[in-house]
Amino acid sequence: MRGKEVIPAEEHAAKIASARDAIGDSDFFLIARTDARALSAKTGLSDAIDRANLYMEAGADASFVGHQETTMSLRKSEKRTKGYRLCNMLEGGGTPLHTPDELKEMGFHLIAHLLTSLYASTRALVDVLKILKEKGTTKDHLEKKDYFRGV
Repeated sequence: MRGKEVIPAEEHAAKIASARDAIGDSDFFLIARTDARALSAKTGLSDAIDRANLYMEAGADASFVGHQETTMSLRKSEKRTKGYRLCNMLEGGGTPLHTPDELKEMGFHLIAHLLTSLYASTRALVDVLKILKEKGTTKDHLEKKDYFRGV
């Protein structure tokens, strides 16, 4: 988030309204995101919630308040935001990881696991490259690793 800034809320709402107009009746789900939470520990959550609600009024189908660092802030944003809510589950990120049932109980409708598969495949890639570097071949590892088998 270093150096990141958010545009004025009204400007972002106008962009969402334009996107909604462009989408028209097509089968498209518009999620409005705000990172205002990360920019100010003092006013960030309230500002982010206000922004999320404004974006919903502008035509978004769901909102995502980023950078929720505690379960308490997740619960607070859920109670104060309108409409469908998305929660991002990012391993190693600032938001505490929760199960789908826990997030549903908190009032979230959508869960994004944006980097989970990338992290897992990167781990497998690092592992196999380490074998190649150390052994020069994978011949002794073909039976030991599922990632050598077709999907």
